[in-house]
Amino acid sequence: MKIGVIKLSRLKALGKYAAIFLSAVVITSILWNVNQILLFKGVSYAESYDYLVYIDGANVVVKNGTTGRVDLSSNELSEVLNALLKGDGLKIFIKPGRYNVSSNIMLHNLKGVKIIGNGPNSTKLNMNGYSLIIRGDSWNYSISNVVEGVEIYNGSIIIENSFKTVIRNCFFINSKVGIILMNTNGWTECTLIEECYFINAYYGIVFKTPINDGTKSYANTEIRRVYFELQQEGAVAIYIEKDADFNEGLIHDVRVWMGKPVERNQTGIFLEGSMLNTVLHNVVFESFAKTPIAIYGIIVGNYSDPPIIGQGVVFCGNLTGRIYNPYGKWLYSSSGAFKVVDVEVPLGVNNKFGPIVEVGALPHLSLAISALNAKVEVEGPLSEGEEIQVRLRFKFLDDSFSDQLILSFNSSGAVWVDQDGWLKIWPTRNVISALTVEARTNVQASNAKIKVSIYGQYG
Repeated sequence: MKIGVIKLSRLKALGKYAAIFLSAVVITSILWNVNQILLFKGVSYAESYDYLVYIDGANVVVKNGTTGRVDLSSNELSEVLNALLKGDGLKIFIKPGRYNVSSNIMLHNLKGVKIIGNGPNSTKLNMNGYSLIIRGDSWNYSISNVVEGVEIYNGSIIIENSFKTVIRNCFFINSKVGIILMNTNGWTECTLIEECYFINAYYGIVFKTPINDGTKSYANTEIRRVYFELQQEGAVAIYIEKDADFNEGLIHDVRVWMGKPVERNQTGIFLEGSMLNTVLHNVVFESFAKTPIAIYGIIVGNYSDPPIIGQGVVFCGNLTGRIYNPYGKWLYSSSGAFKVVDVEVPLGVNNKFGPIVEVGALPHLSLAISALNAKVEVEGPLSEGEEIQVRLRFKFLDDSFSDQLILSFNSSGAVWVDQDGWLKIWPTRNVISALTVEARTNVQASNAKIKVSIYGQYG
């Protein structure tokens, strides 16, 4: 009987201890969750963050997102961020507040790092002329880094030798240059700039001339839902410097406001490099100037390759001119007119066609010819019994060819291709990229010259 009482008392004691232990676990869990709620108050739960940065009095404090402990503290932002930015894949959230920056913030040879603010109207970085720099020794060391939801005041974001960088939902206010893309070793490609607003920046986005071992390429850069408010004389929204290739890219849903408060010397896109195969879509250049002086939507430089002007490109308000093109560069659009005159065609002898000449093809572009007129001209005397044949075929976008049309000449003269001729070689359904021309004579040597001129439309 006594032994049973002892066992029962032990069981009660164990139960008491177990209850105390479980209560402690529950209380600890509650305190932990309360701490996390307070710690990440106002922070999106779509992602977990490695570090939380916020202002506490005169200090910038860094809390560890896992432990909730304060890891760092300083009186300015750049010091704590440079201390944190040492490894790949970090996610850093900067809570609302006005932060002071006293040196460059450096993301060097990092991949998958995200610096995210609470929004540009909430997380404000006074850069004091300094920059947030995303730099790789070459592109494969700096990949998929993201800056989002911050206001950059009097400073820049520099993207150097990097791949798939994203700048999203950022404001750039009173900056000399908002975003700089530069190549010093290799290239910077596939950059995405979206949902950004440039207010009173002297230059909004600049594609720099490459230096050192940098290539020209800033290919596949996308600028979309970005807005520029030019307020200074000499201001430019997007500047492509000489030898910078912003090719195969996209500018989409972009608006540039100009002509207020100053009414002179402002440009939407200043092109001195290349925008070959880059498409402008739903881009608006709007001027509020009453008497504009040198206010242009686009300026096309002497050594440039213009972009493709797609759908929804609008020039409105009082501009000095829509596109300033003093060097007569060929302007491309999703549709447009073209003319090519007096293209010489080599003459093959002994009934063998000479080399193929493509007429009307736009170098490096895939613009479809939709209407065409062609003149074939034979100049010079033909020898007795000489016959010249000129073969016309369409080359399609897949590099295949149409049926042939043969024009025969027994003397000099010119022939325009008529509707029956076009009907013979016009495709039932395909995309025409060029007209190909070949010529031959039935004699061993000839003094004749063959020329072809065409005009038409593409798109």
